[in-house]
Formats: sequence, structure tokens, C-alpha cells
Amino acid sequence: MILVDSRFVGVNATSNSIEVAVRPGGDCWKTDFADESITATATKLKGIEPELVVMEGTGTYELTLAGVFATLGLPFAIVNPRSVRDFARAVGRLTRGDYNQAGLLAHFGELVHPEARPIGTEIIQKLKELRARRSDILKMLALERDRLCRASSVVRKDLQRHIEFLEKSIGLLDQEFS
Repeated sequence: MILVDSRFVGVNATSNSIEVAVRPGGDCWKTDFADESITATATKLKGIEPELVVMEGTGTYELTLAGVFATLGLPFAIVNPRSVRDFARAVGRLTRGDYNQAGLLAHFGELVHPEARPIGTEIIQKLKELRARRSDILKMLALERDRLCRASSVVRKDLQRHIEFLEKSIGLLDQEFS
């Protein structure tokens, strides 16, 4: 049974962008795939209070989003791309002109109701800690880059080494997070 005020959200993530569609209602937006945008998207979705957020399981960009969604308590399902293609075929939406991918995923969620699999509290806590650490390192990185612009030659090399170290740390945290 679908409640009158139920909302289903489709999210399509690529290396460059995050595309979001909400059903019913038809709200859609697109933003870049960056830390601030991921957080802003998750926060906006939290305010919408969706019954379910649906993403296609490609094994890449949706994983970062899933981690953030989990830390905010958003219900989400990562679905098999083949199921989405079969659904598109079944509802006669074979071309991209009919829907954007996020819209198709929202429609899939609304009609199919894939199961949202809860993540354990221990894993959510680890994700929150990784996210907080990543945020701290990004702040340090911004400060060091700002210092580098104003630095004299005496400390410039040390700042460059520290920036490289912080960038590597972000990369390692990203591997842990996804």
C-alpha cells in the first residue's frame, strides 16, 4: 500500500554529477559530484523524508552516497541495473528521452518497492567517524593551501609536502568510505 504522502527518490551518481528525482511531485535537480554537494543532497533528502531512495548498483559512485545516506538514517536500496532495465522495458520507457535515469529509478522505487536493507549501528558509527575525519582533513588541506599562497620560500617546500600528505590521506579515507 502506497501512502498518499509517500515519496520515492531516484538518485543517479556519476563521476561528474548527482541527479535526483522525486516521485510523486516531479522535483528534479542535478549537482556536481563533490563533497559539499553530496552532503547538501543528503541533507535535502532528509528534509523530504522519503519512504525510499533508490540507486543503481554499479559498484562505484553510489557507494559514497550510500555511506552518507546511512549516517543520516535515510532508507535506501541499491538495485541491480538489470532489474532497472527490465523495469524500463516493462513500462515502455526504453529511451533516455522518456526519463532521466534518476526519474526512472524513482518510478522503479514507487512501483516495485525494493527492500531497503538496514546497516548495522557499528558500521554506521564507523562511517560517521570516517566522514568526520575526512572533513577535518579537508579543512586542514584548505588551510595549508591558503598558507602556501602566502608563504615565503623558507616554508614553501614543507607546506607542499604536507599538502601532498593530506591529499594522500583523503584518498585512503575515500577507499575506506566506499
